[in-house]
Amino acid sequence: MARRSRIRSRIKKSHFYTFRCLRPKTLDDQGPHVINGPGYTRIVHCNQPQLHLATKLLRYRSNYVSTTRYNMLTFLPKCLYEQFHRVANFYFLVAAILSVFPLSPFNKWSMIAPLVFVVGLSMGKEALEDWRRFMQDVAVNSRKACVHKGSGEFGRRMWKKLRVGDVVRVDKDEFFPADLLLLSSSYEDGICYVETMNLDGETNLKVKRCLDATLALEKDESFQSFSGIIKCEDPNPNLYTFVGNFECDGQVYPLDPNQILLRDSKLRNTTYIYGVVVFTGHDTKVMQNSTKSPSKRSSIEKRMDYIIYTLFALLLFVSFISSLGFAVMTKVQMGNWWYLRPDRPESLTNPTNPLYAWVVHLITALLLYGYLIPISLYVSIELVKVLQASFINQDLQLYDSESGTPAQARTSNLNEELGQVDTILSDKTGTLTCNQMDFLKCSIAGTSYGVRASEVELAAAKQMAMDVEEQGDEITNVPMTKVRTQRYTKLASRTSSDFELETVITASDEKDRKPTIGIKGFSFEDNRLMDDNWVNEPNPDDILMFFRILAVCHTAIPEVDEDTGKCTYEAESPDEVAFLVASREFGFEFTKRTQTSVFIAERFSPPGQPVDREYKVLNLLDFTSKRKRMSAIIRDEEGQILLLCKGADSIIFERLSKKGKDYLGATTKHLNEYGEAGLRTLALGYRKLDDAEYSEWNSEFHKAKTSVGADRDELLEKVSDMMEKELILVGATAVEDKLQKGITRLAKEGTGKTTLAIGDGANDVGMIQEADIGVGISGVEGMQAVMASDFSIAQFRFLERLLVVHGHWCYKRIAQMICYFFYKNIAFGLTLFYFEAFTGFSGQSIFNDSYLLLFNVVLTSLPVISLGVFEQDVPSDVCLEFPALYQQGPKNLFFDWYRILGWMGNGVYASIVIFSLNLGIFHVQSFRSDGQTADMNAMGTAMFTCIIWAVNVQIALTMSHFTWIQHVMIWGSIGAWYIFLALYGMLPPKLSGNIFHMLIEVLAPAPIFWLTTLLVIAATTLPYLFHISYQRSVNPLDHHIIQEIKHFRIDLEDERMWKREKSKAREKTKIGFTARVDAKIRQLRVKLQRKHSVLSVLAHKASAFLNTGRHHYRRWLYELNILAREQLPVTFFSVAHILTQPIENKIMFVIGSYIMYDDDEAIGRDSDMDQTQRQQTVEMSSKLLYRL
Repeated sequence: MARRSRIRSRIKKSHFYTFRCLRPKTLDDQGPHVINGPGYTRIVHCNQPQLHLATKLLRYRSNYVSTTRYNMLTFLPKCLYEQFHRVANFYFLVAAILSVFPLSPFNKWSMIAPLVFVVGLSMGKEALEDWRRFMQDVAVNSRKACVHKGSGEFGRRMWKKLRVGDVVRVDKDEFFPADLLLLSSSYEDGICYVETMNLDGETNLKVKRCLDATLALEKDESFQSFSGIIKCEDPNPNLYTFVGNFECDGQVYPLDPNQILLRDSKLRNTTYIYGVVVFTGHDTKVMQNSTKSPSKRSSIEKRMDYIIYTLFALLLFVSFISSLGFAVMTKVQMGNWWYLRPDRPESLTNPTNPLYAWVVHLITALLLYGYLIPISLYVSIELVKVLQASFINQDLQLYDSESGTPAQARTSNLNEELGQVDTILSDKTGTLTCNQMDFLKCSIAGTSYGVRASEVELAAAKQMAMDVEEQGDEITNVPMTKVRTQRYTKLASRTSSDFELETVITASDEKDRKPTIGIKGFSFEDNRLMDDNWVNEPNPDDILMFFRILAVCHTAIPEVDEDTGKCTYEAESPDEVAFLVASREFGFEFTKRTQTSVFIAERFSPPGQPVDREYKVLNLLDFTSKRKRMSAIIRDEEGQILLLCKGADSIIFERLSKKGKDYLGATTKHLNEYGEAGLRTLALGYRKLDDAEYSEWNSEFHKAKTSVGADRDELLEKVSDMMEKELILVGATAVEDKLQKGITRLAKEGTGKTTLAIGDGANDVGMIQEADIGVGISGVEGMQAVMASDFSIAQFRFLERLLVVHGHWCYKRIAQMICYFFYKNIAFGLTLFYFEAFTGFSGQSIFNDSYLLLFNVVLTSLPVISLGVFEQDVPSDVCLEFPALYQQGPKNLFFDWYRILGWMGNGVYASIVIFSLNLGIFHVQSFRSDGQTADMNAMGTAMFTCIIWAVNVQIALTMSHFTWIQHVMIWGSIGAWYIFLALYGMLPPKLSGNIFHMLIEVLAPAPIFWLTTLLVIAATTLPYLFHISYQRSVNPLDHHIIQEIKHFRIDLEDERMWKREKSKAREKTKIGFTARVDAKIRQLRVKLQRKHSVLSVLAHKASAFLNTGRHHYRRWLYELNILAREQLPVTFFSVAHILTQPIENKIMFVIGSYIMYDDDEAIGRDSDMDQTQRQQTVEMSSKLLYRL
């Protein structure tokens, strides 16, 4: 009970939320909603879930959720349909069925075994991926919730066993297990804070409030006799509406979204709540928003289908030619073939019925030439994609150490699509940020404070420094010595409050800056305000008011860490947290909030000890997107009533009094500068009120607050607007919404090509599922976007590596892999056609059935898999340094029809060379010293050996990057062929047949067998070698140039060239963050040109003076510097003193500074300066060059 009393002693939050959650006291007396008709049929018996089992109409869905594609019953039929929906697999299914009939030229197992292996492997991969989804569902469904079991006792129960009508208790930081009606909370007025990041990606806390009728349900025992009925809308996907009535104790109360707690949102800043389950499982709003994951296919896979169709057309064409040839030969030549007994012809060889022979032979030919279609293509690609996905999952550069979250390829079907993204879609900039607001700068009483640079300023400075280093005087159009270039490059790397070059100089010294490392939400640096130094500023009263507005005008709640004693803050927006952290660092710490007051520990008295001050909170006018401001009306310890207001500058400025615009011009200038620096700004103002004025207004406000009707909010806004006027402007804040590190520059205007959608909340699910590729961010925004995505990463910055490295690699690997597949199958399959034509279209295969079985499945599969898994045209660091390489994917340079047809043509050429050379060598002459000639099996084995060598050497030439794995797979596959041939030939003749001792006794002893292999290898690879040599020499691609630079180590010998090429390779886009950086760079360049133009004119006009009295001038300048040192501190003398001089002295100082800056070696030669004085004069004159 002591714990409960402490809970109940907390504040009554409804006093702070006048617009969104506080309703008039008479709200429960309003009429209920009219609930009838279609769409409003749901009835919930509160605390009586068993009643929903008695009637079919009330038997609602369970709370079990599933995101899998299959279940135990649907897996086999659905997966088989998916597999044979592919045209190639369907062809091989038909071929396998036909192979059991005598028409087949092959053994039936040579067709069935590969098909079973390929389809089985693909189905296993589908099962594995769906199992992972199932285990994620199990983890969610197995979460525990505290449920009322009866008699006022609560117990733990798994989420999936919750039923409609159950009463649950949810504790702080727990997720809501279903859609609940809020009954009560740990706060006495029944409000609670809810985090909805899982639903809408928003970090702001939402406030919910229960009905007054259920406030008394504050203990477990209260539910012993509780009952009620909810009549409401049917399940629907709208997250922001709810219509229903609650019937309890003979009364009917209207319900709205303020009482509904949605599944997968989280309870925050509230010890506990009680709620009753309204919607469960797939009826909840979050699941209603989750559509079934669509089956996505990459553009390469879609184009691959057309290539398969092309090969099918080729298959039909050669089969037609073969069968037609067979029919002609049957009609014309059958009478001359006595060994076929033309006097007693069979139906297939009957010369009187050639049409029948044509039809039957067509079926045989379709089976014979089926090896033109790569049966192992699909399974090899799927295996490669699974391995590629595992590399993405295990990439340490994509691992977020803060959250312990790795990247995850949730589907491997779209790996290569990552390399072809043309458009990136994101719903909001929050996806690109860390959701961390940092207080960076401020403007108070017309003075700008804060010398640390924003990310936009830093990016602009770095780019300017790079441009100066690379281009020298091209930027400023002013001759610049090497020393001056180095100096400017150094200056450009320093940044400050408004990023003006003069401020860079004067504020760049370390003694002018105080680091504030390690304070989350506070990146402010400026000694003028820190450590109570603000009391020495020109307007300390205005600065004091500024700090008090930050510390008092908010709705946050302090949480004191009992171990450290430090306060953390729970607020509706991260901006408010940043303001409170800033006020604490400035010496005004918000420590406590009660029902009517806030307490601030103010530390600015002479001893520096904090003094607790109480500010009575009379009213809070909350922030809304329409109002764009919030106000607090307070009474301080002296009894003065103040209205403190903060909001958008356009809103605040139009409410200023005539006497409140003293700082308007300067503040407007600073706000523009902050905006250019990419900062979020708010203006701050206040107004003093007398008691009579406030009492009169508060009476009107109370009437509006307690009014009943649709115009209540409008009345409240009107009354609030009466108070929020005649303000006095104090200043403005500038906070930075920190971008995630390494923001990519890949986003472009939509072109109707491959799109990628990235999001972090449930509201992004539709976009993620509709895009070609969906990426979910799994950082702090929950799992709904991740569950619907194809890939998940922990931070947006990882998207660059995911696309530029993995996407680029996967695209080129898959593209080369598919092209090579078609090449090797054409090279192999057409040799069967050539031989059949050579033998009179007899339907005879020159190869043994075991060779056919091994070709696709064993002897050529591993090298192509190694290509798809390990190939790299350039290393990962070069991919990131040269993002222009990524454009090879969107431009589809490696899988266009020109390249595809080129590889097919290469396969046709290889098949002709292999067949003709082997036929010419082995057919017309003996191939052994004993005069033995080659039979069909010997020539077929020699031809197959040449094919194995040719296709494996070709893939070795295709690769740019080798590991020991590739070597083992390529040369091991060739070795495996010889090992198989030797071992198979050792089997008894009953098993080995005509291959008995084929290698050891027939082919190996013949030198011509080995020479033929070498000749074929050379002849088949020459066209490719000529093509690649010509391309690298005459029309090289980007990666060809980079490969040569790396190979010859030119990047190490000429680092300047390498750096310049990297800069050119970055294609910058002009949107968002990059656009602001680009605008800042243009602004700086204009200022530099203007400064140098002025200096050039002054130098020209004073040339006569300088030519006649340079020594005299140097002496005069030195004396003037000495005089200034005696009057002012060294740090400030040059700027402060010269600004008070007549114009002629200013001009002389500028000219002198220009000369000294350009020729510092001349300083002191004709004067009495020692080395230290000379160095000081050079430094200060250099600063004056830019300051004046």
